[in-house]
Amino acid sequence: MNKLFITSTSMALLLLALPPCQAQGWEKGNFHSEKIDLPYQLYTPEKTSSLLPLVIYLHGTGQAGTDNQAQLYQGENIGPDYFTSPANQSLQATYVLAPQTPMAIRWASTTLAEYDFMKTPITASMENLLALIDKTVAQYPVDKNRIYLAGLSRGGQGVWYAALLRPEYFAAIAPIAGAGSPEYAQKLIKLPVWVFHGTDDEVTDVNYSRNMVDSIIKLGGSTRYIRYSEIEGGDHQSSWLTAHQNSDLWQWMSKQNKSNHTSPVITK
Repeated sequence: MNKLFITSTSMALLLLALPPCQAQGWEKGNFHSEKIDLPYQLYTPEKTSSLLPLVIYLHGTGQAGTDNQAQLYQGENIGPDYFTSPANQSLQATYVLAPQTPMAIRWASTTLAEYDFMKTPITASMENLLALIDKTVAQYPVDKNRIYLAGLSRGGQGVWYAALLRPEYFAAIAPIAGAGSPEYAQKLIKLPVWVFHGTDDEVTDVNYSRNMVDSIIKLGGSTRYIRYSEIEGGDHQSSWLTAHQNSDLWQWMSKQNKSNHTSPVITK
């Protein structure tokens, strides 16, 4: 399996082609802006008689492109494939949104390293992503109190960045082997977070996750909201293989409800 990285974003939005009906399974779409097209797939569960959660999953660099397929990790029980598995859908049915960034654009920042949130411009992919999430929530019976964001490698970096942009929007996040912006961690002290990282990760330094977790705690967070799983001796892939190895992540995530927490607002 390829090692995974990520992609970033910015720019104005125009149109969204969401499927007119809610057929079960994956449906392809494309979110267009003046700068880029953001391919995506949306998974609709079999039972949609009531408001359901929404999981957004951000892929790594190895899945970037325009085929609108690689970001699903089909057959790997990773990312979107993990959340749409029969086992996890039986625990809690959920919509799953799987966007795909173009190869040359990333979810956040320009490198794998930590960044200064206030000095890092939003990218076209991230701006389109946030607009796509808003459109999806408006057009489908999504529970606005249970919108979750997860991602690995560069996608993990994108999770941190999106949460810093919208600290009150998500019910929980799961950044996996991604870098953040520790200086602004106070924005996330009331947001449920589960972080995964391998100690021997040679692609994304484990200190990037440690720094975010430490900063959240030092700035007023608590173990009530944050979990940190560090894989001793683990490489880059070990973080997401651990995160998706069983249903624990989804069991924890699906229990988080935005109505039970509030985060301080710091505008960008």
